[in-house]
Amino acid sequence: MSVLEDILEEEYERSARLIRLMEEEIASLPKGSVRTRRIGSRDYYYLNYREGDKVRSEYIQISEVEEVRGKIARRKELQVALKEQRTSQRQIERALGRRLRNE
Repeated sequence: MSVLEDILEEEYERSARLIRLMEEEIASLPKGSVRTRRIGSRDYYYLNYREGDKVRSEYIQISEVEEVRGKIARRKELQVALKEQRTSQRQIERALGRRLRNE
């Protein structure tokens, strides 16, 4: 096995570890979006997300709104990075000319 193949396989393994970590973090973060509803003269905040065919709404206290928005933004960033990592893995597989085992 050549040095280049060893390096590519190491990079593939590193990428696989990153993917696992990103998937774990994504699973722990809320999905959906924050929506505001005005009832009377007050604003109320809800986390809206899809669960199967149904759209669910969970009330968010005003003190937690920015935190939830930050977590949603983090989830979206991780989803983009996850897609890039998977693309990188496919490129490594093509370069090596074979499918590597994803542990």
